[in-house]
Amino acid sequence: MKQYGIALALIASVVMSPLSWATEQAKQQLQDKMQQLESVQASFEQTVTGSSGEVLQSLTGELALQRPAMLRWRSNPPDDTLLIADGESVWYYNPFVEQVTVYAQSNAVENSPLLLLMEGSKERWQQFDVTYDSAEGAFEVVNENTGSELNLSFTGDKLTRIVLKQKQGDTTTIALTDVVMNESLPTDLFQFAIPEGVEVDDQR
Repeated sequence: MKQYGIALALIASVVMSPLSWATEQAKQQLQDKMQQLESVQASFEQTVTGSSGEVLQSLTGELALQRPAMLRWRSNPPDDTLLIADGESVWYYNPFVEQVTVYAQSNAVENSPLLLLMEGSKERWQQFDVTYDSAEGAFEVVNENTGSELNLSFTGDKLTRIVLKQKQGDTTTIALTDVVMNESLPTDLFQFAIPEGVEVDDQR
């Protein structure tokens, strides 16, 4: 709402409920934070739990994100896999089965709320309802189209925790450590070279 000036803000405060006004404020705060986020590098610990709280998966690894929609995600052994989103395609490589599966990124982004937020278009942001928990320092983002819920926690300006709650009940929690923000990242970090002898399953 800031860019529309004081007059529109006063009108909005009259016609909007306190809840919707708080939602608009939270959305603007999160947009501001995401606009400042050019890149992220971090180690992660990921835990997936079911609807009853049972642990379905636990793994560690390293990730790198760069605006607008590039991602590198590598999990450590024994779950050694590599996922790269290069802006046009998503490459998912499993060295154990010697196969890489390739998807069109335009389709994959629809199921990745974090990449949607980093992309930052007005059309994308219209999909989300945002609230802010000041006690937790976390933004809650609900995708109206899918019903999924994304929680983003910050320590200062650093992104330190990501929680994705799927509509069907599974929850993925990603705790970030050794976080480095807004450093220039080499382009080859987000490029996948197909190893010799690896089968390619192209789904584009």
